[in-house]
Amino acid sequence: MPQTRFGLGELFEEIEMKRLLTYLTGALCLALTPVSHAGAQPALVIQVPESFYQHPVRLLNPYFVYWHNRAEIAESVGLNSFQAQHYTTSSCQAEAQGQALVVIEPNMFYNPQTGVFYSEITARVYNTSAADSALGKPLMTVKGEGQSRGWLTYNVENFARQSYQQAFEQVIQKIQQNPAYEPSVVAAPVQTYQALCNSIDTLSQPKALF
Repeated sequence: MPQTRFGLGELFEEIEMKRLLTYLTGALCLALTPVSHAGAQPALVIQVPESFYQHPVRLLNPYFVYWHNRAEIAESVGLNSFQAQHYTTSSCQAEAQGQALVVIEPNMFYNPQTGVFYSEITARVYNTSAADSALGKPLMTVKGEGQSRGWLTYNVENFARQSYQQAFEQVIQKIQQNPAYEPSVVAAPVQTYQALCNSIDTLSQPKALF
């Protein structure tokens, strides 16, 4: 008999333990759900206008000139930077579908005396996919700046990437802090921005940028 009572006691304890584990597991899932949802970011189309591909920038030192293809590197760093912040991204050469279009205007300056690469990224955000919206005012315009130390004689593109990376960190932070971000980007429907991309590519850019 004592063995039977002891066996029933163990059975009840096991049942209570399973109930407790089930409760704790459910509570943990509920606690983690808002965190996962909060990490989601809207889908963006990233574009560098074609004119920036056609006009590389000259980086000077006393002995030679280095032509820097800012458009290609800035677009690559931009896509990676937004993806690192959990954005879904596409380009105008791919699906061009998202909740907003981010048009990137990159610029780079090199100071040969201090050996510093200075970058500036201007990002114009559109949430209307109509082709003629490029002629109007974008939803928001933000700027970010970056710098990295290096020399034109070695690994130039890597130094440029580091500088652009800093600039994009500022750009993303400013976009997220803009009052229009939540209602006009996060809550916006997915649209196809190909027509707007094409329209922006045909617009002439300010000569001061080249």
